[in-house]
Amino acid sequence: MDTTQETFQTNWPFLAGFWLIAAIPICLIILFPLSKILDLDNDVYTSPVLSVMFLVHFGTGYLWARSLSQRSGLPENRLMNISGGLNFALLVVGVIVLIRMFDPTFLKYIDLFKGKGNLEFGALFAPWIGLIAGNSGLALGLGLREWRLGLKMFGLGFASGFLIYLAIMFAMQLLGFKVGSGRAVMLPTTFLSMWSTALVGSALFGRMLAKTRSN
Repeated sequence: MDTTQETFQTNWPFLAGFWLIAAIPICLIILFPLSKILDLDNDVYTSPVLSVMFLVHFGTGYLWARSLSQRSGLPENRLMNISGGLNFALLVVGVIVLIRMFDPTFLKYIDLFKGKGNLEFGALFAPWIGLIAGNSGLALGLGLREWRLGLKMFGLGFASGFLIYLAIMFAMQLLGFKVGSGRAVMLPTTFLSMWSTALVGSALFGRMLAKTRSN
């Protein structure tokens, strides 16, 4: 067994993905009492909510990049950690804001699928999750000042996130949970695909980062 493979198997880089998974629960823990104090009425677009989401996603993204770097056997790289945190925060919170700003455009895009809920949600969320995963890989590469590596991880991350969402969506449909039939189905499918992508993407990125150490 070579050094890269041994590092990959021993340090389990996929575990770094749990930092990304932790973002939503941490946001809920903070926002639940905050919403009561400030009487926010569950409006996600208010400044306090968006600020908390941004800070939490930045922090968990930073810790994800840091953990992934350590598990891949790389030296501490604060630029890569900051890049990972900013990317995660900007993509998650930024897309929420963009959907609100360009709501008519998104609705026209969704209308192309003629009211078929599974296709509508697949067309909206699969690219979004793919972009989060892909840009997370790109951010790591840029933080290391490795453009070529970043582009490779972007492609791999986007493909994995896109395909994982579609696979989970259709698996849920085969089990009788048709996406688009209600929030009770949409949210578990979306969260399950996001969290699965976080773990799978971290494992894939960890392998690629470990190879840079051995080169």
